[in-house]
Amino acid sequence: MTLLELIVCVAVLGLTASVATLAMRSAEPPDPNDPMTIIADTLETVLGTGTPATLQFTVNGRPALATINPDGSILADSILGIDRFTGRSTRAP
Repeated sequence: MTLLELIVCVAVLGLTASVATLAMRSAEPPDPNDPMTIIADTLETVLGTGTPATLQFTVNGRPALATINPDGSILADSILGIDRFTGRSTRAP
């Protein structure tokens, strides 16, 4: 009975791994021109250097600013929909 259980567990794990691999292949990379992607990349740089950065975007024809502080907080216009403390989008996906 134990060997049979082991074979079933290995088969289930193999099936799960194959489904996860196929799902990862179909995932699209983030758009490099998306403001959230630019802010995330700049956040890494700001945290590494300790120098604040201010970014300017045009969203739907309107200018928007985002300031990234060395403590990791992000002050951004509401049109960008960014939470100040987490840096995550406040808009539903």
